[in-house]
Amino acid sequence: MPLLLAVLFTAAILHAQTPRIPLKIDGESHKLILFSDGAIGGWGDTRDGQLGPRSAIPNSSGHASVFVPIAIPGKAIDIAAAARTSYVLLDNGTVVAFGAGFDGQLGCGEKCLAGSETPVPIPGLADVIRIVARANSAFAIHRDGSVSMWGGRYLGQGENRIAKPERASGLPPVTQIALGNGFLLALTTEGRVWMAGRLPFGRIYADDPVQPLAEVPGLTGVVGIVATQVAAVLKKDGTVWIWGNNDQAQFGNGKRTIDERTRVPVRVPAVASAVALSGAANGRHFLALLSDGTLRTWGNSDWGQAGNGVTGREQATVATPRISGVKAVFAAGNNSFAIKTDGSLWIWGIGSSYTGVWPMKQNAPLPIQLQIPQGIVKP
Repeated sequence: MPLLLAVLFTAAILHAQTPRIPLKIDGESHKLILFSDGAIGGWGDTRDGQLGPRSAIPNSSGHASVFVPIAIPGKAIDIAAAARTSYVLLDNGTVVAFGAGFDGQLGCGEKCLAGSETPVPIPGLADVIRIVARANSAFAIHRDGSVSMWGGRYLGQGENRIAKPERASGLPPVTQIALGNGFLLALTTEGRVWMAGRLPFGRIYADDPVQPLAEVPGLTGVVGIVATQVAAVLKKDGTVWIWGNNDQAQFGNGKRTIDERTRVPVRVPAVASAVALSGAANGRHFLALLSDGTLRTWGNSDWGQAGNGVTGREQATVATPRISGVKAVFAAGNNSFAIKTDGSLWIWGIGSSYTGVWPMKQNAPLPIQLQIPQGIVKP
């Protein structure tokens, strides 16, 4: 074989064997995954083109029967999955979107209300460093700490959609945004938390009014925020604090009762030295990653989201899933995900016996390794 061909052949083999390490997973009815090389893919609901052109996806009643690589116009550095729309932040600070657009989710004006199965650029967005989406709404955090929003008006201010991004007003510079069931949390550069919305967590009456944007009193030293049906924060000292309604054992205190509610953050017991926190709205469970690479979990575990063998009920006390050597965790839908330090991806929680649904055919109450075709190669 000529030398040049041999070199090219060897390079191709090495490239094919290069591990593709996952960085982030997000989503509910459809999941997106971001890899370290800037590629993305996904699985789950395909009916609105939120995984790309439907004609190219083997499907069963609108759900992908395989892992779906998604073509994007550049290198991705962040992802966000709303109810029926997908968002990708590219390394040049711009954002593209695909999927449903009826509520302005694609951010490109009235012309995009019909939706798109291929990524379309969202005009007016530049210097974006993080994206967040939920329901029919999306938010972008800019390098200067300002926030843009578009899609359905998330906090109930009128009925009109926002067809193109608008800058949010009244917020100090922020580093994170979290979207819960009708409320919003924002983490400032100083480690304080702001909140707005209808406060389904901790509310006293069903018709409690929409609360204006304001700082949550007494919270300092916060490094992470999570909004689901309840609100939670991770502090710099490794503790987790939560407020809302304990109807799914989200407080981790051994109880499960709709009558236990608080508007004042309370500490989750038995969680210390945490370095990351994740929670899922549909799954109604929490995952905390500790500094030693182990996990703590609590909340709903109907499908095994706790990862310690419990199914069909809540995990009311803080438990330790049977996995170690973890560097990142993501609660997404009714599943839990962990990325180990060796780059391998692990999953537990809900599965489906429905023909062709990927990736699991039955519930997994304990972590199992998830192999993604043409994606992750275990080192």
